[in-house]
Amino acid sequence: MATATYVQGAERMLTRVELTASGIWVRFADDQAGEIPLAGLKLKEELRRVKLPNPYVIELHLEGGQVKEIPWDYARHYADANYRRRSEEASMRGRKHLGERLQRFRREAGLSQEELAKKSGVGRVTIVRIESGDQSPRYETLVALSKGLNVPIARLLLD
Repeated sequence: MATATYVQGAERMLTRVELTASGIWVRFADDQAGEIPLAGLKLKEELRRVKLPNPYVIELHLEGGQVKEIPWDYARHYADANYRRRSEEASMRGRKHLGERLQRFRREAGLSQEELAKKSGVGRVTIVRIESGDQSPRYETLVALSKGLNVPIARLLLD
């Protein structure tokens, strides 16, 4: 009887790529497989061959000699129907945690959202959206908020 062995991180490791008439067939170390449709790649030149230089990147070799790369996580969307949902859930959890930390630091500083907006130069509505987990801030926004709170940016990002 054969037994399956799970390799930690296998969902990130590509093991095989193959150019087909309609796309690029991919397989991962955990046996998830699927096809990336050529139409979805929006290539300006004809695709001549695909290569797997390492377990995390697919190289697309185009007619004019140009090489484009596809990262493992883009390919994973086509091989694992649940990957997008899990990625979105993880992103939502991250936004929620960041929002909670921002709100905690703001309250510890004794600031209202309006006061933090004035100190940081970030719009109050943006602060509301970040604190509620509805919006991911740009790096520049994080820098401005950390300065407005007088807190190192690393403390905003990490528990």
